[in-house]
Amino acid sequence: MANSVLYTIAVLGAATPVFSSLVNRAAAEDASSFSAQSFDYIIVGAGNAGLTVASKLAADGTTKVGIIEAGQYLPNDALIDVPSNVGLNNNNPKYDWRFNTTQQVHLDNRTVAHARGKVVGGCTAINSLIFDRGSKEEYDAWAEVGNDGWDWAGLLPSFRASYNYTGMTEGQQIGSGFNISDENTQSHDILGSGGAIQVSQNTYYSDISVPYVKTTNSLNITINTAPDSGDPVGIYNPPASIDRKTGKRSYAAAYYTANLNKTNFVVLTGAQATKVNFLPNKQDGKIVASGVTFQVNGTSYVVNATKEVILSAGVFQSPQLLELSGIGNATLLQSHGITPLIDLPGVGENLQDHAMSAQMWQVKPGVKTWDQLRINQTFVAEAALQYNTTHDGIMSSGRSVLTFTSFKTTAGGNDTEYQGMLSTLEGWLNSTTQTPLQSKQYDIQKRWINEETAPGIEFLMVPIGGFTRTRVANETSYMTVLTVLQHPFSRGSVHINSSDPLELPNVDPRYLSSPFDLAALVQGLKFINKLVSSAPLSDLIDTRVDPATNSTTTQDFEQYVRASLQTIKHPIGTCAMAPQNLNGVVDSSLKVWGSANLRVVDASILPQHVAAHLQSTVYAIGEKAGDIIKSGRSTGATNNARSGDVQSLLTVTAIIVMVTLVTTIL
Repeated sequence: MANSVLYTIAVLGAATPVFSSLVNRAAAEDASSFSAQSFDYIIVGAGNAGLTVASKLAADGTTKVGIIEAGQYLPNDALIDVPSNVGLNNNNPKYDWRFNTTQQVHLDNRTVAHARGKVVGGCTAINSLIFDRGSKEEYDAWAEVGNDGWDWAGLLPSFRASYNYTGMTEGQQIGSGFNISDENTQSHDILGSGGAIQVSQNTYYSDISVPYVKTTNSLNITINTAPDSGDPVGIYNPPASIDRKTGKRSYAAAYYTANLNKTNFVVLTGAQATKVNFLPNKQDGKIVASGVTFQVNGTSYVVNATKEVILSAGVFQSPQLLELSGIGNATLLQSHGITPLIDLPGVGENLQDHAMSAQMWQVKPGVKTWDQLRINQTFVAEAALQYNTTHDGIMSSGRSVLTFTSFKTTAGGNDTEYQGMLSTLEGWLNSTTQTPLQSKQYDIQKRWINEETAPGIEFLMVPIGGFTRTRVANETSYMTVLTVLQHPFSRGSVHINSSDPLELPNVDPRYLSSPFDLAALVQGLKFINKLVSSAPLSDLIDTRVDPATNSTTTQDFEQYVRASLQTIKHPIGTCAMAPQNLNGVVDSSLKVWGSANLRVVDASILPQHVAAHLQSTVYAIGEKAGDIIKSGRSTGATNNARSGDVQSLLTVTAIIVMVTLVTTIL
């Protein structure tokens, strides 16, 4: 796709000038002058949740917020802005931290690449734009493990506050496989209005969309006309974080640009936080954060906060910063020469991710897919002209067919296979040691499976090749379907590799360490093969490319999953919001247990995964965190020191170190 991408960049660059004066206002802040200022709040990470909460805190015009970001502000960058360029900035150090996992035992010792956004906007600048929510039951489960107010009802206002939804028009329904009435039936008290992020429906659909939807319906999966209402089960056309007026990606940098002219909202880019600093004396037995140490071009600086430090560095780097600062498993910290300040064994544990396996089919000649951007230069030129003229068409669109369903549905009536999966799960649970939090989580996940209240599998149809191991052929078009596990039983970890703050931590998701996860993915692959071999979709298919056509048995599919498993880039859970006796890291006000004024605000606080792409959920976390902090509430049962109390007793403000590398990629 290289030639078409370069063409798109050239045309977009000519059409949209860079407003350098706005960039210089906040992004080019000097490290020395930044560290010399007095801030109420210091936030680490200008990503999804970090910018959201920063904007909330600075809204009064007087509260001064300083944000430390390792990446750069990249306005009018085609690899971010143009929706059809999704994924092309992954593994590019200008945009991506380029994490890799440790060798995964159950994946034949492979490592798995994890793209994490390293720009202003975080992962929302590099994800696949899908803007959806999980089920009511999944968010209610957060409250069930001890987090009052973090259920569906408590989160809904925060979901709505972050975005502005533009519904489908008559022209947009053509070729989607969905009727306009299907897209616009959701109640206005469910959808967002007036928020910073623009969300809309796509304006381009491949030839595969309609037959794919019809075939899915024939297998007893119905169209979901209100997926954001708390029940995402079914097939639907997902909203995307695309500004329909401009055709550009709408991402967390919108919170940044909205505050560029405010003197109380200051962002330092190109700076990496290395440690949270604390006062020498505790308050009511709790440590008090005083600021953050950061590096710019090899030089260290310190910036102080009078109220709170907020970590929003993301699922991999928020726990890393806590450990570097002396908060975590004391034995681990001491092994790296770090003096423990709080022995908190849950830090870095509870890593959960949406693992996926992709299958690819070659479609028949004449079937138009997104491969046209790779093989048809006339099509590319016309699409680029349309994009730069009317801001719509294929270059302004993202993924448009999403299915969430239960394991029982994917079993397709094969009760023997379904019961075999459940027996595999029970056998594994009875033989494995579980933390108190895992025990609660697994009981909830088993309930979801039995009651079919939360979807276990996602199928994402992508009308293009290139997601699998086989190199795509010239002049050939493809369809890919991603099978994505939503609630893995496997649990992993993220921990420091040394005391060097610039060394990336060890990321070990322990993919497929639960045999149920492998069985569930294999069942999903089989279901999609049944779907693709059914009419009318089968009329468009030539042959399966990955896995090879001679892969037919359960053992064949198991081997394929081990060889092909990737991440859809939705890691969560490494600073879990849960009671301390359940190995929690933060309380329900997002304060780190044992601290007076240090919070974590990003996807790492999710105690349990949800069946959704993550960006909408993480925006909601940022919105809700801002409300909690501004209200002065501390909702933890035994961690209830208030910022106001800290301020009056110590005249030091809490630093909210917000580690925002979210995520959401796909």
